[in-house]
Amino acid sequence: MSRLLTLTLTSRRGRRYPLELFTRDTELAEEGAVYMLLRLPEGRAVQAQILYVGETCALGTQLERDKLPGGAWARANELGFDTIGAVALARPEDRHAVALEFIQSWHPPCNDGQGSQAGLMELAAPLPVTLPRGSTRH
Repeated sequence: MSRLLTLTLTSRRGRRYPLELFTRDTELAEEGAVYMLLRLPEGRAVQAQILYVGETCALGTQLERDKLPGGAWARANELGFDTIGAVALARPEDRHAVALEFIQSWHPPCNDGQGSQAGLMELAAPLPVTLPRGSTRH
């Protein structure tokens, strides 16, 4: 129920973004952000899977909408979603551009029209062992 850590995410265009990671049960603020539903690697793996990318002006409310039947949360849940990632961006045009860049970089399987085996993101190194595994999967 908290922030896990911050990663630097590098898109395929070479742009770097600070991605904050949160557990699924974190109540997030009503701020503008590009957000991702992710499945983090286990053990020493260095590939996370981005399952969905969205943009919003009110993150907490949007995630609640995503939990409705047929929403992104439900679709990502079927693929093992365990972590929320967010890049805070105040301006709508910035959110739209970054979300589009992320979708084009990783082709998340839960975004409409994207491939079911895509979404893999290379990490610079394995994640710290202290992340709460298993307890956040539903």
